Amino acid sequence: MSQDLGANRLDYIPHTPHDRISYLLSELSNELSTVSQAATSPGSHPHPALKYLDDARTLIDGYDNYLVEHSSPHPAIVERMLKDGNARDWEALHREGKTQFKLIPEMSAGGYEAVFLQQLACASKAKAILEIGMFTGTTTISLAMLPTVEKVTALEIEPFLKELNQPYFEEAGVVHKIDIRIDDALKSLQKLHEENLSFDMIYIDAYKPAYGQYFDAIMASPHLLAKDGLIVVDNVAFKGAPWAPASGYDMGQVIDEFNKKIRSDPSVDVVMLPIEDGVSLIRRKGKLHSQ
Repeated sequence: MSQDLGANRLDYIPHTPHDRISYLLSELSNELSTVSQAATSPGSHPHPALKYLDDARTLIDGYDNYLVEHSSPHPAIVERMLKDGNARDWEALHREGKTQFKLIPEMSAGGYEAVFLQQLACASKAKAILEIGMFTGTTTISLAMLPTVEKVTALEIEPFLKELNQPYFEEAGVVHKIDIRIDDALKSLQKLHEENLSFDMIYIDAYKPAYGQYFDAIMASPHLLAKDGLIVVDNVAFKGAPWAPASGYDMGQVIDEFNKKIRSDPSVDVVMLPIEDGVSLIRRKGKLHSQ
């Protein structure tokens, strides 16, 4: 059954499955507290279920923070980029015509995921990385700052974001390692194919309904994904909406279709990880086991 999240708190929409669980537990706790207060006499004890709810909220609310606290920190400049992104008036930028689409700070992958991607890049010995969807450039700059990475090619449809991110890239001393392509991502992928470019790692975090098309374009090329290359796809759990639909999460179905497409593709192996809003790691078949 679809849940109507935000019916009582229209200013808040959870952004990961964990956020949704926390939200639902909070709403349940509030409802149960109200019922308990109305049904009990003065001086009586609160409903025992409230203790279990509080314990569950402590568990889920502390989970992500604990992971961050015990992981290596993201680059200091990324923290500033995230703060600047949160403070920026994206609605005004759209009204003024500076952005084609309505952007929100939550579109950023965040600092923890930037560290995760750095680890993947190091483990896969990636030198050339393709990023489909740059936004505020936090993952772009994090990957480019790795000494082992020689080039990050970032595909972005918003020209304003190139202008916005350039000063940060210059400050970090990695602007020479970042190649920003402004165009529709599918058109850019075709151009990269025609240029005979190859990438050791491809990170996809862009327009969700086009995920399947991005994947098909990459796999149709004999060289875009290097022989031992890794594809990393973000938001594959999409707030839990693929298996627990809710109003306001209209991308749940398209993400579910993409996930099923990848899982049934005989040419690749995939593992989905419960990191933030879900991340899938995809490699060509035969890299994990013999056929």
